[in-house]
Amino acid sequence: MSFAEFVRALIMPARSAGVLVAMATFVLLGLLAMHGGILGVWLGLVTLVALVRYLIMIAEASAQDLDVQPPGTEYFSLIGNFWTLFPAAIVVIAAFLADEIVKAGQPDIATAFLLVVAALFPAMIALLVLTHSPVESVNPVAIAKLIGQLGASYLYAVITGAAIVAVVELLGSWPAWVVVLLALYFVTAFFAVIGALTRFAGLHDEVGIPDAMEVEPEKQIANLDKQRLGVLNHAYGFASRGNRDGALRHIDSWLSQDPDPDAAWAWFFEQMLGWDETDHALFFAQRYLSRLLERGDRIGAAKVLLRGRLYNERFRPADGDMDAAIEAAEVTGNVELASIVKRLYYPGDRGLIDSEWTNACCTSCAALLPTRR
Repeated sequence: MSFAEFVRALIMPARSAGVLVAMATFVLLGLLAMHGGILGVWLGLVTLVALVRYLIMIAEASAQDLDVQPPGTEYFSLIGNFWTLFPAAIVVIAAFLADEIVKAGQPDIATAFLLVVAALFPAMIALLVLTHSPVESVNPVAIAKLIGQLGASYLYAVITGAAIVAVVELLGSWPAWVVVLLALYFVTAFFAVIGALTRFAGLHDEVGIPDAMEVEPEKQIANLDKQRLGVLNHAYGFASRGNRDGALRHIDSWLSQDPDPDAAWAWFFEQMLGWDETDHALFFAQRYLSRLLERGDRIGAAKVLLRGRLYNERFRPADGDMDAAIEAAEVTGNVELASIVKRLYYPGDRGLIDSEWTNACCTSCAALLPTRR
């Protein structure tokens, strides 16, 4: 990672209107919590939860070079995606242990301990972003290997972290909201720099993360569903703010590493159909349909085509998939569906939908048509 790339990551919060809005919102909520009495304690807790999750999202977005949007209401939930809160757990545990060391009469050792934790903290965050696993993020072997991969560039993250402490220490006499805003800026930049380090080093593809401990198949499935749900929630945050491309790219980045991609494509399609705006799911369905046709799964392709038209009668395959989609419909006995797709094919029209034709389903379609929830 070059110095110019480091500077670009460092000023990312200032270049993103979404991040600036989020920072101002968190500062305002924090000030309200400080003067809110008992209710302020609750407000402070949910604000801290949302902030930590948002910082992880910034690191993930920076690692994948995606746009960053303000946090949605799902970030303030105290339930689910607990792995995103692990950075706070690291800070709390380190502070507790340091306090115990001081009480034991060893303040110098406590200071050295905190410095070591601070130096390794960026590596822990990077591993958490890469693996979504709190256990792997504190794995000494993985930490050493990651720092070795980053080399001297790792110091960029350490320097940014030191800037946070400097702001708090040197500007302590300034108005509280100014200090909080500047500190929050450098915290946000800190996570952006960590994400940028993993991107420029290609760690998503190159870093050999040690295998996690074996878990029971039932737990593996449950953990995989939780990870997919976290990806889905982040994608929804993009889509709900009009950034459909960012949502689809975020899902694509997960599909490329999902251990069961066939099931993952079906799972994301089903879940996206439950969003308020189903057109996002239909754009995803076009790509899902292309994948099924490419793999020769005609029955699966017919199901997706029928399901898409059930939710929006103007749904159509991509132009490059028209012939294969027609063949899939004919082979599976859906003659009327094949006829409709033929009429939808207008050269040069590459849109998702066509407004002229209406949906038609015959008795032979029933075996392929999933029940709408």
